[in-house]
Amino acid sequence: VVTPFLCLPVAYLVKSAIYGLEPIEGLKKYVNDVQNKGLLLKYYRIWFPAQCLTFGVVPEHLRIVFIAFISFFWLIILSSVSSSEVVTEKDA
Repeated sequence: VVTPFLCLPVAYLVKSAIYGLEPIEGLKKYVNDVQNKGLLLKYYRIWFPAQCLTFGVVPEHLRIVFIAFISFFWLIILSSVSSSEVVTEKDA
């Protein structure tokens, strides 16, 4: 619940600040990625099963390692989605 409304938008805002863009550009990119690239669907497809496995199957002493492993692949997916260009109707 926190991720779609706080963590991911903040990540896009930080990225826009690093690249010297206006904060609104970062939020527009986030909305575009959610609506057109299925960012949240990808998020839930990875993290819902991962959390179910973490607390249902994975032994307690391996949980941090398991979550770190899943996080590594999630960051690859997030980077590939957020780094792609926004295609507008003018560009197409």
